[in-house]
Amino acid sequence: MEFQPPFMVIALFLLLLFWLARIYKQKIEVRSVVQKLPPGPWKLPLIGNLHQLAGAGTLPHHTLKNLSHKYGPLMHLQLGEISAVVVSSPDMAKEIMKTHDLNFVQQPELICPKILAYGSTDIAFAPYGDYWRHMRKICTIELLSARRVQSFSSIREDEVAKLIGSIQACACAGSQVNVSKSFSSLVSTIVSRAAFGKKSEHEDQLLFLLKQGVELAGGFDLVDLFPSMKPIHLITGMKAKLEKMHEELDKIVDNIIIKHASKHGKGEADENLVDVLLRVQQTATIDTPLTINNIQAIIYGRE
Repeated sequence: MEFQPPFMVIALFLLLLFWLARIYKQKIEVRSVVQKLPPGPWKLPLIGNLHQLAGAGTLPHHTLKNLSHKYGPLMHLQLGEISAVVVSSPDMAKEIMKTHDLNFVQQPELICPKILAYGSTDIAFAPYGDYWRHMRKICTIELLSARRVQSFSSIREDEVAKLIGSIQACACAGSQVNVSKSFSSLVSTIVSRAAFGKKSEHEDQLLFLLKQGVELAGGFDLVDLFPSMKPIHLITGMKAKLEKMHEELDKIVDNIIIKHASKHGKGEADENLVDVLLRVQQTATIDTPLTINNIQAIIYGRE
């Protein structure tokens, strides 16, 4: 019987060949270009500095702190195909985020917000431009104004009172209280009521899916670190996982938006996040249209 190499081995070998060819081509293209980059640790071929951040038993932010002691408050790292600059001091952070913020405002396209937030159209990941400025204006005027925040005070007071009552009941019964879980539930409930009004029948499932999305977005993923390597989607399964999650989120949020749209304009005094976004969508004077997909993306970001 002839030996048949596993499909995964063949796929990885072909990816490696493609990888090497691409890197060789990039080196030829940039050979005559002088890059003025901050100092940084020595980089390995292909993966750059990923081996230093993925070391066993070491937290990435601890590694970055230790490296900054050696290379300074402005340090360059190569994360796969992504070139990154790490800022490790308040003064340097002010230069980057305030003095020269427009030079650093753009961010790489990540697969998680691209799929879950309709092409990164939520507030946090939207590319800088007219749409982002319009979203920021909506947040500043409609969602985060002093009047709007104060309008949710009764929700905060009600949920805090419930939490205190729950803790008191546990104390009287002599049972333990998981403080972290209790406060996490408190914040989630307040945000959910501010966004949707009364408690949604799908609230627990929605919060579970959004928590999963945050965890996926917060970690390192090969798809984001090697964006030119499209076949990685098939190997990691990340794209399929996110698309399934996106489909489940859509069903829940679509149902919530439809219910709010059916009640819109019937004279209800208290507006929540969904009501505000539906009202803004119907405003004829705005320059940038707000679609249902944009509303869904904003809800994902706010939750």
